[in-house]
Amino acid sequence: MFRLRLLVTCLFLPLMASAGPDDYRFPREPGTTKDGYPLPLSGVPITKTPVIAKPGVDVKDYPGHYVPGRESLDDNEMRVTACGSWGPAPMRIGQGASCFLVELGNGDTFIFDIGGGTVGNLFALGVHPAELDKVFITHFHLDHIGGIFPLFDAMGWGRNTPLHVWGSSGYTPELGITALADNIMQAAEWHIQNKQSILPKAGMTIIPHEIDISKFTPENPRQLAYDENGVKIYAFPVIHALAGSMGFRLEWNGLTFVYTADSQPSTFEAEQSKGADVFLHEIFPSAEEFAHYNHMPTQDAEGVMEEHTTPAELGRVFSIAKPRLGVGMHFTLDENLIDPLFQRWRTTYDDPVLLMQDLTTINITKNYIVVRQTKADLLAWPAPPPTLPEGADLSRGEPSKAKRPDWLTATRLPSE
Repeated sequence: MFRLRLLVTCLFLPLMASAGPDDYRFPREPGTTKDGYPLPLSGVPITKTPVIAKPGVDVKDYPGHYVPGRESLDDNEMRVTACGSWGPAPMRIGQGASCFLVELGNGDTFIFDIGGGTVGNLFALGVHPAELDKVFITHFHLDHIGGIFPLFDAMGWGRNTPLHVWGSSGYTPELGITALADNIMQAAEWHIQNKQSILPKAGMTIIPHEIDISKFTPENPRQLAYDENGVKIYAFPVIHALAGSMGFRLEWNGLTFVYTADSQPSTFEAEQSKGADVFLHEIFPSAEEFAHYNHMPTQDAEGVMEEHTTPAELGRVFSIAKPRLGVGMHFTLDENLIDPLFQRWRTTYDDPVLLMQDLTTINITKNYIVVRQTKADLLAWPAPPPTLPEGADLSRGEPSKAKRPDWLTATRLPSE
């Protein structure tokens, strides 16, 4: 028995050692629904318009799948990748919660929301953790913030600068981004005290950037939250849950990306999203479908739906905003739900749309938009580190006083 197990292990190791993105096979074979939409997890983006181009322009010859580390962005190009496309229900292996990575041709990277189960996808996309230091949070439901601990844990070895997070000031301080950052740091105190004398300590902090929601008015509908390196990111309020839920509008080099995450549909958010190249918004199944798949009473599902957007409602929002590509996310992917979703969506909107799944990648230029699925190395190591910023602090802190008792340490087996 032992010899057989050893032989199987020896035969398997070389295969594992050489496996990479080229060897990856998507969980499902390519196929379509009855209405002709690609099946989820089959390696094809869920859209019938994977290429949107202005008449007469030449579209760059992209590979069939995006493989991190093999494609550099052009100076005038934006790339948006879903690291988590699902929403407010128990985690699934095939779908992380809300998280989107935006990469720009100037080298900047931004994270919008950081839901649970998403950081593995972030790290697999070929961006070093030191560059994943700017997080914009739409609201504080746990499916939009639950992945922040593993991102923060890149401190010391991977990110020697603070983690910056932008979010609402809150209706009261305890409901705002500063309290959230403080509480995360407090919860990580044991971890920080252990690491601070072993690794550089400069990354062991979170810096919150408050967006004062009391300043939003009809006359001041949005605020400039970020303005660096030619990138402007505006925040604007949306109708969802408690006061403080927001959408973000990123403008750079003539390109615009809008992300509203969860919201009840409104003319206000549609107006704030006008002119977007890509407008990313939640989209929900019916209350009956949501109740069925989550094994919950329909009455409870109807209560959830009051805070969210149906396909027909999203079509009306897109009809006002008129994005080049309208994108739905926060949806429970299931083969049987896709056709009904698009049928309802098409009752109010007939321009290009995309339903996000994890690792859907969108390349955006002024002349065209190309949508693909990512092939990532599931055992990817971190990308090469960027150049350390000027003045980076690599010093270490004092050892914690919370030391083990000597009698316990004395029982350690001797080193070989």
